[in-house]
Amino acid sequence: MKYGRIVRVSSSPEEGYMTYVVAEEDATKAVAMIRALIGPAPHVESIGRASLELLLAIGLSAGEFTKAES
Repeated sequence: MKYGRIVRVSSSPEEGYMTYVVAEEDATKAVAMIRALIGPAPHVESIGRASLELLLAIGLSAGEFTKAES
């Protein structure tokens, strides 16, 4: 694995959003993993890559994910 994905979940434009770091290179798979976790949220999207350094720093292995805390 060379990088992961940053996935954002929002219920509506008026409300805030949640962000997940996913140790999966493929954006479609990363989004599917988060959809399986949270259910039918109106909007789930991959908004960019997460570097391998970030994944290692937060202790994620391939196929794992974590919610990014603010």
